[in-house]
Amino acid sequence: MSILKHNYQTNSPVLILLFNRPEETLRLIKSLQIVRPNKVYINIDGPRENSVDDNERVRKVKKIIKDYVNWTSKIYINTLEKNYGCGDGPRLGIDWFFKNEEYGIILEDDCIPGESFFRFCDSLLTKYADDKKIWLISGDNGGPIISAEHFKESDFLFTRIPLIWGWATWRDRWIKYDEDLELWKKSVLKNYNKLNHVKFFEKFIVSRVTKLASKAENKNFWDFQLYSTMLQNQGYGIIPKNNLISNIGWGDLATHTKKENNRSFSNIVEEELILETKEITSSKRINSLITYKLHTNVTDRYINSENLFFLRVGYIVSRATYHIKYLFNVISK
Repeated sequence: MSILKHNYQTNSPVLILLFNRPEETLRLIKSLQIVRPNKVYINIDGPRENSVDDNERVRKVKKIIKDYVNWTSKIYINTLEKNYGCGDGPRLGIDWFFKNEEYGIILEDDCIPGESFFRFCDSLLTKYADDKKIWLISGDNGGPIISAEHFKESDFLFTRIPLIWGWATWRDRWIKYDEDLELWKKSVLKNYNKLNHVKFFEKFIVSRVTKLASKAENKNFWDFQLYSTMLQNQGYGIIPKNNLISNIGWGDLATHTKKENNRSFSNIVEEELILETKEITSSKRINSLITYKLHTNVTDRYINSENLFFLRVGYIVSRATYHIKYLFNVISK
């Protein structure tokens, strides 16, 4: 790796997904000013009916766009008339984007990219454009999710789990996105063959979290559906050795990231990455480690480790603690 030379201009169209966070929006757009994408698509979710502040905050977001997106004339804005939330809102925005583009980069308002993120995506979008096994390219390795020791021959590796804090994909992959999560209501044994990307113990964790997602009445998420679609189509994602995205969206205004953890506000590493073509394969151990980081609270509350034995013990403790507290609350009533 070498130090990055600046003044890079990205080749890829960029979609930004916005709502009611002007401060985060401004930081995101200032990061785009550095790489000056020629085409910028902006999807803005509408204000919530029961929110006093949303109208004013959305108005501020629109003003920031008008004042700061000034490096290109190819600006396309899709303003949603009502609030679709963090499930349908992003999905509708991505659908709209890929009605117009063959490929591109997708950033939510709290995902601040480094310059190296755009180099990474531009290179791999070209390299894997015709390889339908690759479903997405992520810039997220905050924490880190996977430590540097796992990246041996190259500065990226393949996963079966989507990481969507700054990512890129192609139209022909996205159009296969399936909102239906019904199959995950089945038992782990009936879905066993779809869970071959993780080790035996972690199959039960993935089965549990996908079952909970499938049973949720208000599906205010869209990433589990993408995960499900990738598993059913044997798709792979790419994760970089260096973290290329800083997620700054932690706090009261966030829906899913209210409490800070070891992935909050991760530093971006700006170095040239080695992106040579290699065999597409995904380690069960790597996918199992990612499962703990993304889909459990083990690494936040119990143990932040890459030792699967300790993580499994931590998971058992976390579930036992949850059930003990639940029983105590029931008995105390």
